[in-house]
Amino acid sequence: MNLARFALGNLKAILFVTVVLCLIGGWTLFSFPVAILPDVTFPRLVIIAEAGELPARRVEVGVSRPLEEAIATVPGVARLRSKIQRGAAELSVDFSWGTDMLVAEQLVSAKVNEARTQLPTDTQVTVERMNPTVFPILGISLRSKNLSQDALWSLATYKLKPILGRVPGVARAVVQGGRIPEILVEADPNKLAAFHLALPDLEQALAKNNVVRSVGRLDIRFQQYQALVSGEATTIEELNQLPIATRNGVVITLGSVTTIQSSTQDRTTIVTADGAESVLLNIVRQPDANTVSVVAGVQSELTQLKKSLPPGTELGIFYDQSVLIGEAIASVRDAVLIGAGLAVVVLLLFLGDMRATLVTALIIPVTVLITFLLMRLCGLTLNLMTLGALAIGVGLVIDDAIVVVENVFRHLAEGAKRDDAVQQAATQIAAPMISSTLTTVVVFLPLTLVTGVAGAFFTALAVTLTIALLVSLALALTVSPSLCAAFLKTRVGQREHSRLFEKVLRLYERILRSCLRQRVWLLPLCAVLAFGGTVFFGTRLGTGFMPTMDEGAFILDYVTAPGTSLAESDRLLKKIEEILTTTPEVKSYSRRTGTELGFFITEPNTGDFAVVLKSGKRRDIEAVIEEVRGKIAEDVPGIEVEFVEVLQDLIGDLAGAPEPVEIKLFGEDQKQLEETGAALAEKLAKVTGVADMKSGVVESGPELTARVNPLLAGRAGLSTSDIGEQVGDALFGIEATKLLQGDRQVGVRVRYPEALRSDAAGFGATLIKTPLGAYIPLSSLATLAFVPGTSEITREDQRRMMAVTAQLEGRDLGSVMRDISAAMRSEPLPVGVTYVLAGQYQSQQASFANLMQVLALAVLLVFAVMVFQFKSFTAPVTILLILPLALFGVALGLWITNTPLNVSSLMGAVMLVGIVVKNGILLLDQAQHAESEGLSPEEAVILAGERRLRPILMTTLTALLGLVPLALGIGAGAQLQKPLAVAVIGGLTCSTLFTLVLAPLLYVVLRQGRSLSLKTSE
Repeated sequence: MNLARFALGNLKAILFVTVVLCLIGGWTLFSFPVAILPDVTFPRLVIIAEAGELPARRVEVGVSRPLEEAIATVPGVARLRSKIQRGAAELSVDFSWGTDMLVAEQLVSAKVNEARTQLPTDTQVTVERMNPTVFPILGISLRSKNLSQDALWSLATYKLKPILGRVPGVARAVVQGGRIPEILVEADPNKLAAFHLALPDLEQALAKNNVVRSVGRLDIRFQQYQALVSGEATTIEELNQLPIATRNGVVITLGSVTTIQSSTQDRTTIVTADGAESVLLNIVRQPDANTVSVVAGVQSELTQLKKSLPPGTELGIFYDQSVLIGEAIASVRDAVLIGAGLAVVVLLLFLGDMRATLVTALIIPVTVLITFLLMRLCGLTLNLMTLGALAIGVGLVIDDAIVVVENVFRHLAEGAKRDDAVQQAATQIAAPMISSTLTTVVVFLPLTLVTGVAGAFFTALAVTLTIALLVSLALALTVSPSLCAAFLKTRVGQREHSRLFEKVLRLYERILRSCLRQRVWLLPLCAVLAFGGTVFFGTRLGTGFMPTMDEGAFILDYVTAPGTSLAESDRLLKKIEEILTTTPEVKSYSRRTGTELGFFITEPNTGDFAVVLKSGKRRDIEAVIEEVRGKIAEDVPGIEVEFVEVLQDLIGDLAGAPEPVEIKLFGEDQKQLEETGAALAEKLAKVTGVADMKSGVVESGPELTARVNPLLAGRAGLSTSDIGEQVGDALFGIEATKLLQGDRQVGVRVRYPEALRSDAAGFGATLIKTPLGAYIPLSSLATLAFVPGTSEITREDQRRMMAVTAQLEGRDLGSVMRDISAAMRSEPLPVGVTYVLAGQYQSQQASFANLMQVLALAVLLVFAVMVFQFKSFTAPVTILLILPLALFGVALGLWITNTPLNVSSLMGAVMLVGIVVKNGILLLDQAQHAESEGLSPEEAVILAGERRLRPILMTTLTALLGLVPLALGIGAGAQLQKPLAVAVIGGLTCSTLFTLVLAPLLYVVLRQGRSLSLKTSE
């Protein structure tokens, strides 16, 4: 073949180019973007609309519904979901996979702007695209024994944040916690009444006096001066002297009717790190940045910053995503080394020649380095999926080189000269090797049709593995013959096989001849047994969605009782902190109350813990979670908790299906939905394997409502809006101006003293100024009433919806959902309420259906490649009929290892199509060649078995042993690919036996049947 001649004629040039490509590949490795997950933009937008403190029902009608109606008209919207709380609405907009999200974001933003005229004034709307870079890669805690929380906030905001934000690759640094400084102007209502003043008068005086205005330019003594008029105040003393009004020729100053002091904004959040109140800085990377490099750069800056911090101030790390990435990279390195070492052992055992072994094993590092180069050119990143692909490919990329070297080795043993042996062997094996590798590659082509999370993540794996296999094929056709010609020695007179392998070969020949004599009944018996075994073991497998992974960290979400104050929530949560502190596996933790990691709306009684476990030997993360859950239920009753691992939480939030179990209830009556959700949650909580069950009913705190009497208000010359504005000024206050202090501005807030706004009596006694200058208490114009808290409202596709959700504990997703489905069918829901099984179960079902379509398409593509190779249907049909028998090995392997059937293991079954076919092509190509030389089909398959047994066993063993580290789940990130590795190992082991024994039998039967049909037709 020309390629073989080309390789021999350009030996030095080929080796030189290969070395250069390896060096470039090694160099590009240092410039790779490194992240925890593939750089995938999920087809999802989140819109948060904040509308002050409006009740949830008003937010639904006045904020959420106008936005929903506007956004629903955007092309490509697949699902629109709203979560409505007091004062805020969170809209999740899911698009079809493949949508250009930059365009989608622009269209949604345009529709949001169109709807702004229908929204309440001062409504703030934020639109964010969801991708892995939305979530922090590094969490930094700042705490001090000497500084106050407002000083810590200022230190983090004005010193640390700008410095860390300039680190290359950092998109932004987000500050959480602390207290925001402000100047508090507390007005005495009695003094205001005495001077016939109101809060708006104070606010206007501050806004009009604390100003600097440019009024012109003046030329004086050959210089141009800017003319300014300034009443700027920079100190509290200057604020005290600001004039408010004049009464009887006397100037009333701000200080004469108010008390002015340095203060902080009202606390709505509490943040701690390892039990101490802290300020947290979350570092978010840019999309194309290297996570490891970014973290290293930030840590370098932190080292310098620590030297300039005030005494007693500490900087710590409470979450570091680069640790998992570093461990994953180390795991891949170890997997490559282990796989290469095992491959060397296999080659030595079968060939017994060190030179041949090294020539073959050298393909592994060369393939990996050149694959890095091509990955960089294709825009791929180093992440858990692409690194996992390299670990999976360790045993596969060497297959073609094994076939070439083994064939050269055999020709040398037969006495051929080295160059002749190389040319004959390469020419003889090139065609079947190319087609067998292409069958593996074309299997991955339909994966581009897979949508959802499975497609987003496993496509990166498939593309990387495809690149590696094509590189290995090119190396096997060019570099392997060159290395053989340069380094292998002539072996005239030496044995082709070891004595041990000679015995194996003779045993295989006897088995094959015996089976050929019994093929009439042996084939159907094996088919029935394999089919029955597949059904038996397959029906006993658990099912899931994405594989779970112990990344050494988890998120603990919590909700205290509705209306619980921030201080009381903090007191309760300190008990959970004590539980975490006394758990031996916990290394560190951070807690957010009133806010969360990520992009969400939250209430003061909600939040989360980010818990990092110690590395090294420890209990499994599930055991730790189970213990912490039990202690919280026992020691801190009344708090709803939910445990989820960090990556699972991240993927769920990105995909919009965060819960494994989710039952969506639809209806128009909110009260009916709440009652149905509560009853259903109580019923389903009894299902074995269900944990952290939630009814979907999220109540906000109680309300103290002042119901204005319109007649009384009208007599006083007031409207409800006038009254509400004055009461809001008294209680919330208004930021009237900003005080410039150094290089920063501090807000100045005007309102009543805390004693007059901390209870119902003070609320009712709030003085309302009438247009005639009289002062009337609020209780004279309105009736005060305590109203229970309203529930959070959830809508999906413009319908009211209640989501009953749960986590899993000790059981797989499929079996739990079967029990839940049975429970749902056992008792009908109330009239007007319908349900849908959603969450990760819905994603699982969609992914399974999608992957089965991919499997069918892959089989058709593989069959087409084989028809081109064999130029007949006999061999392709033979191999195709062997494929279903490989599923027996998949089911058996998963059942033995107690591995669930999920997206990863199904991906292994898809990969298996190409791998199984590869061995069949090598075997039957030789049989077809032998038959063309005049041998009968029986003798042809026996000869093919003798010549192809060694390369088939060698390639199979190297592939299997290369997958062993992943199948054992060794190293960080290996759990994602573990089900895939187990499926491939089980299927490849059984399919190899079927290929070596049953494929020859089936081939002979089909050949004889074809010959008989030809004779009959004649």
